[in-house]
Amino acid sequence: MSSAVRHIPNILTVLRMVLVLPFVWYTVNGEHDRALWTLLLAGATDGADGFLARKFQWRSQFGSIADPVADKVLMVTAYLTLGLTGHMPWWVVAVVVTRDVYIFLGAIGYWFAVGRYQGRPTLLSKACTFLMITLGLAVLGNLVWPLLAPVWIEGLSALVVVLCVVSMGQYTLQAIQGYRNKRRQTGG
Repeated sequence: MSSAVRHIPNILTVLRMVLVLPFVWYTVNGEHDRALWTLLLAGATDGADGFLARKFQWRSQFGSIADPVADKVLMVTAYLTLGLTGHMPWWVVAVVVTRDVYIFLGAIGYWFAVGRYQGRPTLLSKACTFLMITLGLAVLGNLVWPLLAPVWIEGLSALVVVLCVVSMGQYTLQAIQGYRNKRRQTGG
C-alpha cells in the first residue's frame, strides 16, 4: 500500500481545521444551509480520520497531536460563532468553550509538569463530543428547516452542559491518577 494512503487521516484532520473558516463565514452571513453542510462534513471527518487510523494502523505523531487540536478548534469556533450570532445560548457556549479550553490547557500543563499525557478519549468524552456536534447541527438544521420544538433544543443543550461538566471532572480524575501513578513509578 502506498505510503501516501497512510496520510488520509491526517489529511482529514487538516480538512476539518480548514472547514472552520467557511463555517464561520456562512454562519455570520446567514447562509445557514451551507453552514449546516460544512459543519456536517467537518463532523464526518472527525469520525472518519479516527476510524481509518485505528482500522488500518495509520497512526502518526502529527495525527495524535493535530486531531484533538482540530476537534477543539472546530467546537470552540462553532459554538462561539453560534453564540455571537445569537443562535446558541451563552450559558451553553460558556460551558462548551470552558470544557475544551480546560482539557487542552490541562493536557499541556500535565505534559510540562508530569510528562507525556497518554490520555485517551473516554466513552463519556466521545459521547459529549458527539452530542456537541449534534446540538450544533440541530441548531443550524432548525434555522434551515424548523422541525424541532425549542424544548428539544433546550433539552439537548442541558444534556450537553451536564456531559461537559462531568467530562471535565473525569479528565481531572484521570490526570490526578496519572500523576499518582507517575510518582509511584519514580519513587516520588
